[in-house]
Amino acid sequence: MKVLVTGGTGFIGSHVVEKLCNEGFSVRCISKDLLNTEELNACDVEIIINDLNNNINWDSVLSDVDIVYHIAGVTRARYYKEYYEQNFIATKNFIKACSEYSNIKRFVYLSSLTAVGPELNNIKVDETTEYHPVSDYGKSKMLAELEVLKYRDKIPVTILRPSAVYGPRERNLFIYMKTIKRGFQLVIGLRKKYNNLIYVDDLADAIVSFSLNEKAQDQIYFIGSELSYSNELIGQMMCRVINKHPLNIYVPHCIVFSICGIAELIGKVFNKDVLLNIQKARELTQSRWNCSVEKAKSIGFSPKVSLYDGFFNTYSWYQKAGWL
Repeated sequence: MKVLVTGGTGFIGSHVVEKLCNEGFSVRCISKDLLNTEELNACDVEIIINDLNNNINWDSVLSDVDIVYHIAGVTRARYYKEYYEQNFIATKNFIKACSEYSNIKRFVYLSSLTAVGPELNNIKVDETTEYHPVSDYGKSKMLAELEVLKYRDKIPVTILRPSAVYGPRERNLFIYMKTIKRGFQLVIGLRKKYNNLIYVDDLADAIVSFSLNEKAQDQIYFIGSELSYSNELIGQMMCRVINKHPLNIYVPHCIVFSICGIAELIGKVFNKDVLLNIQKARELTQSRWNCSVEKAKSIGFSPKVSLYDGFFNTYSWYQKAGWL
């Protein structure tokens, strides 16, 4: 079976590509860069370097493809326009092109919990919750979801909304672990916060298995852990893995916004993408990022990697790769 993965050299995409190759699929990728191609050397993968918003010869890319996994997108940007163009416009153009090829049996779109928004009134969000994104990134993913749903009569679609994804090759968790190893831990806000996390291998398993499951056709699913974790527990688990007892530094929300605002300004002045900006501050200061995975469990989803094992695997990879 021939499949196409957009963003196949990225953090999540590269894990999905490895999963597909291990299961015997013939894999083609479209990516903007060669970020994780060294990890894919063991796979027989065709990699096309291009941007979905460019003029692509779709016949050469889509005419022999059975399943499409649309994972490409941007998670950090200087302006809303970049989120809008790379997450929404790119998806709009791409699914329109895919809908013209009858050989494509499924279009899998990787969205995000942020497309819907954080927990409301201490009730986990689920597939019936109305959209209420709090960041430009979330808004762009929401718009992309709505565009994909318009094509359900033309091409079978499946939308997956993962919670916060972590694992080997992920760079945000690397920064967090690096600070702990240096002896301090930043704690956002003065009250407990809760996050739903999903290990990248569990997500990759879900992406591939749901693409082959007829029950998942024309459906939306949240993919995450069955329980949310307090930031305190997350920090404790990381400290166990790293074998450090760092000093906790509590950062009030006003300081978070100030730091993120300064980082955003620096990024704009030097024309560089930065990890922290006002949009990220809006996400970081939410009390509960939590979702129900009951619908996904009803068709076989079951996370296999514990939080400790996931952090241990991730930390070990960082060390082996020379990041830490």
